[in-house]
Amino acid sequence: MSISPTPTIQQSGPASYARVLRERWAVVVATALVCLLAGVVSQQLLPTTYTTEADLLISPIDNGDSTFVGVDVFRNISSDPTPNVLTLARYVKTLATADIVARKLDVKTSPEALLERVSVHPLSQTNIVAINAKSGSPREAAALANAFADATVQRRTQDVQADVQSVIARLTQQVKRSAASNAAVLPIQQRLAALRSLVGLPDPTVSVLNRADVPTAPTRTSRKVVVVATLVAGLLLGFGLALVADMFEGAIRREDDLVARARLPILARVPRLPKKMIDAYLSRSENLPPSAWEAYRTLRTNVMRGVVGDETPVVVVTSAMAGEGKTLTAVNLALTLAAQDMRVVLVDGDFRRPMVASIFGVVPPRDGFTATFMEGHVTSALREVPLVKNLRLLLPTLGHLGQIDLLDPERVQKAYDAIRPHADVVVVDSAPAGEVSDALLLASAADVTLVAVRIGYTRYDRFETLRGAFANYGVSAAGLVVTTRERPNFVVYGSTMPVPIEMKPLQAQARSIGDRTAARRRAAHKG
Repeated sequence: MSISPTPTIQQSGPASYARVLRERWAVVVATALVCLLAGVVSQQLLPTTYTTEADLLISPIDNGDSTFVGVDVFRNISSDPTPNVLTLARYVKTLATADIVARKLDVKTSPEALLERVSVHPLSQTNIVAINAKSGSPREAAALANAFADATVQRRTQDVQADVQSVIARLTQQVKRSAASNAAVLPIQQRLAALRSLVGLPDPTVSVLNRADVPTAPTRTSRKVVVVATLVAGLLLGFGLALVADMFEGAIRREDDLVARARLPILARVPRLPKKMIDAYLSRSENLPPSAWEAYRTLRTNVMRGVVGDETPVVVVTSAMAGEGKTLTAVNLALTLAAQDMRVVLVDGDFRRPMVASIFGVVPPRDGFTATFMEGHVTSALREVPLVKNLRLLLPTLGHLGQIDLLDPERVQKAYDAIRPHADVVVVDSAPAGEVSDALLLASAADVTLVAVRIGYTRYDRFETLRGAFANYGVSAAGLVVTTRERPNFVVYGSTMPVPIEMKPLQAQARSIGDRTAARRRAAHKG
């Protein structure tokens, strides 16, 4: 039997991002909190730094003034002061200036290290250059900024004085040559007089506008800024990690991905049952909630709707790996079928970890499933279930693990043919087909194969292994029985309907059978 896959809508774009946030919000929040804590702690642990500023002013000479011809001073060439301030900024940030500062402050720090503690900022649309200095000491920061300002003025003065002396010497020679030739020397003498008045004076175009003050508080980024910046960065980083984790996560996390990968319909969605509830159910002390039974009734309807022909169908329930709820699915499917007044044989085909006998409190026989597929003996191997009408069990032969090696397609098919006359439906709980080969032999001869999948637990690689094994053995699965992330609902429409089996009377009956068996064994031992 095969059932056409149901279509699925793939999420993309904003809807996909919203889904990742909804499913992995804990990763995003945790990352944001870690980044926030790291930012605040780092702010407190960083060394205390003091910053202060000194300002240099450029007073450019008018471009028509001929006094400073040949002297390197700043001129008012255009209305834009940017070229002058950029030139002076480059002048400040040089090793020559830093060398003067190092000698003036008498420090052992290298000029290169001093330059790293200073930043120069030309103020746009002004004739001002700001010198920012930082240090661990407020006084040292102020001294460093002022020293760079003074050193810059000193260097500019030295360069201007050198140019003035050079021009004076050249003009003096011109006066001597002009006197010898009786040429006019008055303009030259006037310019010489003007230049000699500049000897010993600082550069008239550069001066210290504001000296640096000693800072009263350390320079530190505002805590509010740190909190906001690190929180935003942490949220973005956390969302990125959530996307990466969602992309490379080993477990199947969403039904749409499962359906798209498996190309199979979901025949039933079973709510996620707590382990304590499952253990209580399997130990026959408590029953399942109504929403779980409704899921298995839905599975019964979907399976039987796809059965074609009059021959008794064999339904194998398997999974990709252990722990996906295949045994629970097989048992409850058998119970819901029996509740529909159908004769059901539940076969425990998991030879490595048989559980059906312990669930129903039945002692495994000495001529169980082995005798069935070896010799075709079914009637003597079937076990009745106390207080459960229409349900009989076919269990593995007690202590015969070697029966696994006797399995082959022909014997499995012969065993199914021998069981069919005794039931309307045969349900087989097999081992995980993604892990062992005997489960594949049981599935290859069955009419219907169901795959139990547990969202958030079943791994992609194991599921792909199962698909590959099915392809090799020619197994066509009918559909999926998915254990979802939803919690069971104890109040549903029609929740007063009777459950297929009452577990507590069954527990008492099993305990009575166990007590009688133990009494017989003690009596036999005494005899």
